[in-house]
Amino acid sequence: MKILLDGYIDGNFGDDLMLSLAADGLRKHELFISSPKIKLNNVKYTEKRGGFDCYLKVTGSGFLIHNNLGILYRLRDMRRERNTAPVRAVINCNISPFINSAVERVIKRHISEYDFITVRDTFSYDYIRKNIPNVKCEKYPDMVFSLPDEMIPSVKSEGALGIAVHSSASAEEMARIADGYIEYTGKKVILLCFDSGSENDALAAEKIISASARGDMLERIDYTDTPSMLSAMKRCGVILAVRLHSIILSARMGIPFVPMAYSDKTAEVLSDMGFEGNVYHPRGFDAESVARDILNAKPYRLDDGITELSRRHITRLNEYLKNNSF
Repeated sequence: MKILLDGYIDGNFGDDLMLSLAADGLRKHELFISSPKIKLNNVKYTEKRGGFDCYLKVTGSGFLIHNNLGILYRLRDMRRERNTAPVRAVINCNISPFINSAVERVIKRHISEYDFITVRDTFSYDYIRKNIPNVKCEKYPDMVFSLPDEMIPSVKSEGALGIAVHSSASAEEMARIADGYIEYTGKKVILLCFDSGSENDALAAEKIISASARGDMLERIDYTDTPSMLSAMKRCGVILAVRLHSIILSARMGIPFVPMAYSDKTAEVLSDMGFEGNVYHPRGFDAESVARDILNAKPYRLDDGITELSRRHITRLNEYLKNNSF
């Protein structure tokens, strides 16, 4: 089957990893992608936008519209998708809060045009089942939980504090936490920049370095490829996880983490994980409380069932395509 892959392709580590895992799980098919910004194993670049058997969107917050202008872009994208393939699917997504009723109507219409959809949290599943009942929808944990064992680097921890930076968190408060960790442990701080595209976490990281009194002990790691970022994470003894996939990967690799939920999607995933620790918001958090939790953090015991279920985004899609081939 010829499948056109799509998603958020703008230098984001988590989104690129999702596409990579999807490409690996669908390798028995003939895979294509229309963006030259990302190279994936078993996937060919194409400029064609039609003639495929299936259009597959691999996305997390892919149904987020920030303003009314975004509605026009969304309607354009919907027209393009209709002409791509007779079967259309989306996996690993979540439903974000809507800024107004017009946006909600457009998103509901967009989702209703898919034949098969998987979501990664209970809120999204309940919303679709209630409001868009014609769509075949299934729920499984985020597919990044399915990171294969062979992709986890055998890198020894340096006891560093990793901070998966995000612009929503105060650079000054993050610098206070970093300086305190350095003073207390004598270990360095690694600033993990998951996004090198339009959000550009490097800018947020540089603000933290500028605000720190111990900039010489801070190391910035920009996302360039998956192995390098995973290796940087494994160097950390604990991670202050602001990015959603820094939480998921920390849990998967057995690294203690302290989460900050800058959006509802993070809170929903943590809830579905059964996480019982403190969850901070990047605006208005108490730095001393966060620092205390960092020093006392223990590895989250990830249930093997979560890892197994997270693989079903792909296995169920394969089963759906097999049963609905033409």
